[in-house]
Amino acid sequence: MSGLAPSAEPRAQIGGASPLPKGSSGATRRRGDRLVGSSRAIQRAIEQISVAGRGRFHVFVSAEDGAEKELIARLVHQASDWTTGDFFALDASLVPETLLARELLGCERGALPSLPTESVGAFARNAGGTVLIDRIEAIPRDLQRVLGVALGEGQIRRVGASATTPLDCRVIGSSIESLDSLVQSGKLDPDLGERLRLLEIRIPALRDRREDVLPLASRALTQASEEIERELGRPASARGFTREAQQRMQDYGWPGNERELLERVRAALRMARGEEIDADDLQLGSEASDEVPSFRDAKRAFERDYVGRVLRLCGGNISRAARIAKKDRKDFYDVLRRNGIDPDEFR
Repeated sequence: MSGLAPSAEPRAQIGGASPLPKGSSGATRRRGDRLVGSSRAIQRAIEQISVAGRGRFHVFVSAEDGAEKELIARLVHQASDWTTGDFFALDASLVPETLLARELLGCERGALPSLPTESVGAFARNAGGTVLIDRIEAIPRDLQRVLGVALGEGQIRRVGASATTPLDCRVIGSSIESLDSLVQSGKLDPDLGERLRLLEIRIPALRDRREDVLPLASRALTQASEEIERELGRPASARGFTREAQQRMQDYGWPGNERELLERVRAALRMARGEEIDADDLQLGSEASDEVPSFRDAKRAFERDYVGRVLRLCGGNISRAARIAKKDRKDFYDVLRRNGIDPDEFR
């Protein structure tokens, strides 16, 4: 019995112990807000987060889907010694283009006939805080140009307004592509790209930093064990991983990055019957790094990712999320239960 236990402390982490900045909202801190790993890429990200925390400039984060872009943005927010407002994350690819300006900049009453009520907008609503815009390239080009000017001048103008107001929050853009790639391909306005260029935090795919897999698996096991204990009122039976399971995880390609690792460990823990999760419980296959997932697994992965994005957009509001997904509220709950998704994590 020599497996990796969930109590094993990963060597590199940030954000798990330091107090919130004075005046910051307690809701910003979430259990598990730590950047875990021992790779050079993670060490560099920790250094960059610290640098960002000492300044008030805007930031860009690039990483594949399933990597921890939002976590990094949260840690930048938490590391700031000037933050007094909240953290807000928005996936631009999930918001209709016609509503993105209203959602970000705000809107005067009556300016949009389809939505006549006033909207404060994420920038003003999170003054003194941080606004993360994931999939920033999904923003329409005209609005990208407006945002580039706003970030440069430090002023925003609501839709339908004549006067400007100060832009008093940090903006973090993120994408699965690098900033240079987005600008060179024409997906991102060059001026907006320049406003985000001062600091770009890049996280390579998990397959390119194998030394981070076991620390991340340890964290995932701890999180999954806590979920089961809350759900069943008793501890999970497995407390670690067998050596074969550890080797299998290190050999696997992890196309879904950290998110896939968490989901695999979460499912394996529910299947495990002994004191350790074995290789078969993980269902990775012997040559997993070269495998194409089954249709069922791919469909489930898409479902988890989609529901997570919708919940993030809605701040964990089930009713609103169900409306966006065009599903009955009860059916949406069934999807959450089937995938082990806790809406409170998005509030």
